Amino acid sequence: MLSGLSRMFFLGVTCLLMSSGYTRAETTVSPQRKPPCDSQICRLSHVQSVTCEGFQANLQCGEGQVLVIHGANYGRRDKTTCSAGRPASQLQVVQCSSQTSTNVVAESCNGKNSCTISASNSVFGDPCVGTYKYLEVDYTCQFQTVTCEESEANLQCGKGQILVIHRADYGRHDQTTCSNLQPHCRLRDVQCSSPESIEVIAASCNGKNSCNISASNSVFGNPCFGTSKYLEVDYTCQFQSVTCEGSQANLQCEKGQVLVIHGANYGRRDKTTCSDGRPASQLQVVQCSSQTSTSVVAKSCNGKNSCTISASNSVFGDPCVGTYKYLEVDYTCQFQSATCEGSQANLQCEKGQVLVIHGANYGRRDKTTCSDGRPASQLQVVQCSSQTSTKVVAERCNGKNSCTISASNSVFGDPCVGTYKYLEVDYTCQ
Repeated sequence: MLSGLSRMFFLGVTCLLMSSGYTRAETTVSPQRKPPCDSQICRLSHVQSVTCEGFQANLQCGEGQVLVIHGANYGRRDKTTCSAGRPASQLQVVQCSSQTSTNVVAESCNGKNSCTISASNSVFGDPCVGTYKYLEVDYTCQFQTVTCEESEANLQCGKGQILVIHRADYGRHDQTTCSNLQPHCRLRDVQCSSPESIEVIAASCNGKNSCNISASNSVFGNPCFGTSKYLEVDYTCQFQSVTCEGSQANLQCEKGQVLVIHGANYGRRDKTTCSDGRPASQLQVVQCSSQTSTSVVAKSCNGKNSCTISASNSVFGDPCVGTYKYLEVDYTCQFQSATCEGSQANLQCEKGQVLVIHGANYGRRDKTTCSDGRPASQLQVVQCSSQTSTKVVAERCNGKNSCTISASNSVFGDPCVGTYKYLEVDYTCQ
């Protein structure tokens, strides 16, 4: 084993040998743009922040999580957002966008636990002079681990949850991360990335409650000889239920929360799950899947506090006759608030947590919610929705510990005159 001093001497000699007859220009790399929000899991968990011109956007994640910016726009896309008290002349241009919006926000905020950025021309330029603008930011909060070369990355979810890997990279993208005791020549290459990173991590860790993996060349290959590397992994945690054929799947959230189904499969994907006491002939087919699995479970369970569904051919059909199957369901739990028109919605997180608004609707989607004492004529329209609902609630509540908002036409407009409405809000606390 080399002592710290001996190691530094060894690395210094290595640098001299590497640089003999070989030079490489230093490069400056802007912060990495994160991939688009193109998975169902990502879309369901994304957050939208809306900030009027002249104010500060405050983006916030929970403890141990980091911001991942998926998109941003500084400009104007409609006549209603951030319109209060503004003359009509400042709201007419609705095809206004600063082309650098996403780059500017990503550079300022990606990888941080929280971030404040001004919705102003001084930051983004003025894409439409004379128009009153606002800043929209779409982002998610993900856990992130950074593990230096030759160390172990430890990914961990809570009880009953599984890992979902969103991004991984083994290499180097800056000169500061994992730089302690490293000579400068081993930090210069900041365009170093193993293309197999995400595949390796996903294959090793997806679907597990916890996972340990070595940040080493033996696992990922060596994408840049002579450079000190590190492993970055972005991931989230979600619940998973596995129910053997003939049994009942019981999905349950805590009080005040509702189920959000991300995916389901009724069939068989390996030979070991639900195999006890079964003959080998019933376990051979491992590419078996009912195509309607997710839609059936989502229709039965989405928006409920708990849900029971049978893992059976009578519910899902029989995708592989003669094979013993099982039902897998991936889901998360979100808070849901329903407030009748004329009342106040009170959204509240525990101390140290902040609100993350996932969706809202002011209108009516059924005949039963907020129906007590109302004449039938006020309950007939069930395809009623204020298009600005999510924007309005997100603008007022995202990043706060608690928030009060009125379920009223004065806040959301009247999407269906003569119908008695209510405000639904889906949110999590982080």
